[in-house]
Amino acid sequence: MSDIQEDRLLSGRTVLVAGATGGIGEGMTLALLRQGATVVATGRSEERLAGLADHVKEAGPGTLITRTVDVGDADSEKVRAQLSPDGALDGAVVSIGDWGSPERTGILDISDREWEEMIASNLTSHFHALRALTPLLSRDGALVHLSGFSADIPYPFAALVGATNAAKKSLVRSLDAELGGRGPRVYELIIGPIRTRPRAAIGADNPGWFSAEDLGRHAGRLVAHSGPYADAPLQYLITRAHGVRTTPPQ
Repeated sequence: MSDIQEDRLLSGRTVLVAGATGGIGEGMTLALLRQGATVVATGRSEERLAGLADHVKEAGPGTLITRTVDVGDADSEKVRAQLSPDGALDGAVVSIGDWGSPERTGILDISDREWEEMIASNLTSHFHALRALTPLLSRDGALVHLSGFSADIPYPFAALVGATNAAKKSLVRSLDAELGGRGPRVYELIIGPIRTRPRAAIGADNPGWFSAEDLGRHAGRLVAHSGPYADAPLQYLITRAHGVRTTPPQ
């Protein structure tokens, strides 16, 4: 696809990015704007949304709308009411949750409090987001959800992250099966480590990783129902060397 076609890919389409102020969400927002989308960027912090708007102000040719909304709120009707001024969505990208504490703890040492907090932040919030956002999507629209590769592999000393990622994957796959082609297309993207501005700032960067903008460009193609993976509901983007796959890399 040429750069000109890529720039026009999402012209006239509205795409919501949930968790837009995070490192991954920021890069995806930037890429979607460059594809010409009207991007509804949501987050819980008005200050951080203002920082996002400043960072992407030269992106074009798309248009940015910011909404201070917690899409993981249990009150789905309230969330939808907050987003209703933006009309029907052509796409929604869900990049929210908790990727885990830097302190690693074995399963036998995890407290009930740690368990409950991770379930709330990295599973229940996603259930709420799916319940709130799916009805806002047009029938030919697309929901793109992100989970980590720990959904598929053992994750010693960070098992809660892996367990919630596996549960999120199952939740999204089940939603896709329930809709059965009668509603928006649903994609589950299983991702490896991602290059982001915050990670680069602390020296955690690797050219072999996909970037957040790579994810955004890929999500844009899925929203547009374009490219070789448009009909693949489960996809793996672990490293650049592996590329985009529909089965886990070995």
